[in-house]
Amino acid sequence: MQITLKEPARYSDREDAGRSLAAALEPVLAAIEPLILALPRGGVPVAAVVADVHRAPLDVVMVRKIGVPDYPELAMGAIASIGGRIETVRNPHVLDEVRDPEGAFAAVAAREEEELARREALYREGQEPLSVAGRCVVIVDDGVATGATMRAAITAVRAQGADRVIAAAPVFLSSAADSVGELVDELISPWPGTNLSAVGSAYEAFPQVSDDEVRRLLQKARGRSLGTMTDYSDLPESYRAYLAGLDDSTAAALMPVLKQSVAGGEHGVLITTNLGPDTQAEVSPEVPYGEVRETVR
Repeated sequence: MQITLKEPARYSDREDAGRSLAAALEPVLAAIEPLILALPRGGVPVAAVVADVHRAPLDVVMVRKIGVPDYPELAMGAIASIGGRIETVRNPHVLDEVRDPEGAFAAVAAREEEELARREALYREGQEPLSVAGRCVVIVDDGVATGATMRAAITAVRAQGADRVIAAAPVFLSSAADSVGELVDELISPWPGTNLSAVGSAYEAFPQVSDDEVRRLLQKARGRSLGTMTDYSDLPESYRAYLAGLDDSTAAALMPVLKQSVAGGEHGVLITTNLGPDTQAEVSPEVPYGEVRETVR
């Protein structure tokens, strides 16, 4: 286990924390081509910086905390999913204090599985998760309090065949580093922060991260990776369906415009013809992202 220390000065925001974490990961990732997996939502802005600095692909592992009824911030455990397979971890020392622990856990877990499925559909936008099999995977969050969600993510990634797993966060509280560290090959944190009362105490600004921000950052990362794309698998399902109806030469001609749309993540593609030999395709603010429209002018 490796922990890189930092003077206990607060991060200005998640991007600042991401830069510090990327620097701490440099000696570990120098000769490795890693896959960066973020824990939504707060871990995504941090992981996006790490992925950008290390020119690595970025994806998410869906995780939901299973909170104690009436005390939702206190984790009885957590569930995680990558590729639709759900893994569960429990915090026995918390469950020991819960009335009807198995019943309470099952009831909360059922609700959280619904939210996990909603976010999976929202964030992936029809795309398959990146394969972790045989990869060095870096799991990133904006901070680790109890370690329940990070441990669930590690369990899910191990079950999918990751070759090496690194847990990384700008701050780990209390004994979380120990509980997480025993499950991974490396644990990296610029600031252990064991005396802090909450993860947010390590930041000057620690606002909630919206679903829209998560989608924007993932779309940006996908757009960067599309530069070397040799097939259609990284495109949204709606674009793949449109390409399936084209001949090979037309599909190849349209591909750069679809890549540009995904890289921007805001607008769809407009195909314009004048009923002559000239047909043009462009990313257009007239078209919602994920749609391809045809028009005659």
